[in-house]
Amino acid sequence: MKSIALTNQKGGVGKTTASINLASLWGGKSRVLLVDMDPQGNSSSGVGVFPKEVQWTAADVLEEKCSIQEAIKKAGFGQLSILPAHVGLAGLEADSLPIDSLKKQLARVQNDFDFVVVDCPPSLGRLTLNVLAAVERVLVPIKAGQFSITGLEQLFLTVVRLRLREVNPDLGVLGLFYNEAQPHTKLHQMIDRVLREAYSSLLLEAYIPRNVHLGEAQVVGEPINFFDPAARGYKAYLQLAEEVLQKW
Repeated sequence: MKSIALTNQKGGVGKTTASINLASLWGGKSRVLLVDMDPQGNSSSGVGVFPKEVQWTAADVLEEKCSIQEAIKKAGFGQLSILPAHVGLAGLEADSLPIDSLKKQLARVQNDFDFVVVDCPPSLGRLTLNVLAAVERVLVPIKAGQFSITGLEQLFLTVVRLRLREVNPDLGVLGLFYNEAQPHTKLHQMIDRVLREAYSSLLLEAYIPRNVHLGEAQVVGEPINFFDPAARGYKAYLQLAEEVLQKW
């Protein structure tokens, strides 16, 4: 079972949109579990599974109030399933949640899925650390207008620490990609130069352009490959999904 986390401690960079669409694209041919670890629950609603309509959520699983199998729901898009989020996850940030809680839960379904895609909250708090302790790879979306190289350094340092402390010795950063990219703008080109100097080997070629259809798809609770396969956003995510698998 391959596992990857979409994470960046900055909010509004496209973690949720990327999680939904990558999971759905891979779910066309493989069994995919999308894990929503953001208390806002946007990945859940983005695939048509609303926390108010489910009995159990990721928070209940981590608190061992139910089994992970009880909480997982079919999303209705190919072979995509979801472990939905709930605002109750926010309370676990302050609690002494063991860092291996999610890892132990995912181990119980490792034979049921080919991929696990995890949408992280916009922080390096306890929930994100639980995710980083559980997955194999990290994929980082970047938005030029909210770029912060300091934030990236903090994230990469956290990955190194988790490896060195043997919390997750196999954890690696798969790459960085631009979201809502505008390659012809001066801002994008300035940031691109800085990133290529610092992280040239990690910067993926595929990028996600600004595309209104991606936002519309999330509002109605459908991945872009079901909402509008003719959209630029669909073609961009298809390229990203293929490049990620090639680099894995």
